[in-house]
Amino acid sequence: MQPKWIDQPVSSDEDVFDQLLASSSAVLSRHISIILKAGPPLFGFAIFVFYFYRHQFYPSFDLFQFSSLLIAAAAIGFTIIGLLVLALFSPGLLIYHQFLQHQKVKDDLKYSLPYLEERRGWWVVKLGSLVFALPFIICTLGLMAVVILKPPLFPISVVLVPIAVTLLFGLIIQVVFELKPFSFLRYMWATDIGVMIAGLLATFTLGQSAPIIEGFQIGAWKWAIYAAVVLVIPLIAALCAFVFVAGWNAALHFSIFFALLIALYSGLLTTLPEKTVRALGLGNFQAEAILLQRDYCDEQVEHLPLDAGCAMSNIHVIWSLGETLILRRDGRVIQIPFRFLRAIIKPAE
Repeated sequence: MQPKWIDQPVSSDEDVFDQLLASSSAVLSRHISIILKAGPPLFGFAIFVFYFYRHQFYPSFDLFQFSSLLIAAAAIGFTIIGLLVLALFSPGLLIYHQFLQHQKVKDDLKYSLPYLEERRGWWVVKLGSLVFALPFIICTLGLMAVVILKPPLFPISVVLVPIAVTLLFGLIIQVVFELKPFSFLRYMWATDIGVMIAGLLATFTLGQSAPIIEGFQIGAWKWAIYAAVVLVIPLIAALCAFVFVAGWNAALHFSIFFALLIALYSGLLTTLPEKTVRALGLGNFQAEAILLQRDYCDEQVEHLPLDAGCAMSNIHVIWSLGETLILRRDGRVIQIPFRFLRAIIKPAE
């Protein structure tokens, strides 16, 4: 574990915390080969099983025979979760090494550290708030304001808002902690990307959560939930970044935990099976038209929504691999043997 940037006596609570991190790392290193071999196929299989369970069917083939599908599904899942972990981990990595660990900044911060133990807690709160929490929150609020008021300006605001926020807080930090002149420029350079990532993470999470929040019949209370998301996500990102003072191992553990938490409560993790199946082109898409064999249409004309050309239009495809094509239309599930299928027409993305 890397040395801490402030040389303070380690308390017993920190010893317990370090022991938990060490034991977690030891277990992971001991079983890493098994995890790498069995983890991706099992994770991919779990994604498909959840999708089958939700739609109340199981394909007519052995899923384990299609190992490439399992690996591909796992890769999509790991990529989504990995991007969340990276979004929580990278701001702290950038800010810690390029600003807090910079020798001049580090010396000035140590000099401003109060001598009395009881006053150091407030000093740490000020440091965490001004360096991490408040810039992350203000950047998020700025990006959300642009999304609501002027959506076409969002791409350029992603660049300009973090610059303005880091300039403001760089000047505040220089004054509050009595840093050397022009230290605010180092803060801007070191934290601009991290603040941008935190703002984008909160904006993305809110976009993923919006359909779920809108589904609740809670009236004006939904705005309180929106506000909570806008505040909580930057605070989580700030916590993961500030934990870097305890080492990259602690920061990585926090980032993984909160990434899974965000993915779960934003709906990203719960909708992962649907996203994966759609991304692989296996189902969960709206077909423009499905063309069937004429002899099959003659037998099923009374039971299926067919037109004169022996086709079904604007129908949701649940699953399109194996011996049976599974569709949903008007709340009904339709299963058609693939041997009667002529074509599936998908609209252009």
